[in-house]
Amino acid sequence: MKVPQPVIDALREWGDVKESEALRSYTTYKTGGPADALVLPRDNESVPRIVSLVRREKLPLTVIGGGSNLLVGDRGIEGVVMRICEDASRRPRMIVLDDGSVYADAMASKETFIDFVIASGFGGIEFMAGIPGCIGGGIMMNAGTFMGSFAGILRDVDIVDGQGARRVVSIDKTMSSYRHMDIGNDVIITGARFILPAADDPAGVRAKVEEILADRRKKHPLDYPSAGSVFKNPEGHSSWKLINDAGLKGQTVGGARVSDLHTNFIINAGNATSGDIRNLINLVRETVYKKFGIQLEPEVKMVGLF
Repeated sequence: MKVPQPVIDALREWGDVKESEALRSYTTYKTGGPADALVLPRDNESVPRIVSLVRREKLPLTVIGGGSNLLVGDRGIEGVVMRICEDASRRPRMIVLDDGSVYADAMASKETFIDFVIASGFGGIEFMAGIPGCIGGGIMMNAGTFMGSFAGILRDVDIVDGQGARRVVSIDKTMSSYRHMDIGNDVIITGARFILPAADDPAGVRAKVEEILADRRKKHPLDYPSAGSVFKNPEGHSSWKLINDAGLKGQTVGGARVSDLHTNFIINAGNATSGDIRNLINLVRETVYKKFGIQLEPEVKMVGLF
């Protein structure tokens, strides 16, 4: 789909625009075809303008963050793709507010946010250590570990709805569930405020984060492109164990492989396509269901044309 030139010109008023841009450079799987038009908003104020323009022109709009929980089809994504994540030219705004809460732009990477929080004398973010991606995506999927999740530290979020209107949504734990935050499907998060505990020992918080990172490096196949854990844990079960017990460790489809180190990781072991990865995901689901009668639900979001 060709995005009309007047739309491209208008988008350039609010951000950097790249036409026919390969999305493999923007996903942690390092796969995916081109976006007809990729726009990197200049700031949060640009986001509703972009949404309003794209909706008015009746073009498809896909929003991505750090690309860490994403599988983009090999034929790419039609229409406009808007990426909300920091890069070398776009740095997030983060600040401790007068009421003691912490504000961060949704484009902030979790690593950047952790560093700011610790430097500002707070804790409560240890659960984020090693989770890739940006704050906005982490909020949308209520990312977390056994140590906690975003729902436990959020006060409210700034959103842009599908028509380009901006509003603030207060967050409470009743809006969250496992890998889900109930703030609407057609919304874009631009920023958030967090309630975090003061750290009596910031150096201790940093040491805990480093300990978690070291443990992840031992247990996870970080030398290969991946999207982290592929499947949610079914109630009462661990996905990695189901996959392992189904005899799928090391299973391959093309360049995609079930990791030998952690079987809930499907890695790009060498020139995998998105189709390879999707087909291996489907093979794992079918095999586990046939063997145990349990349906694995992917965490990874699949978008675009395969």
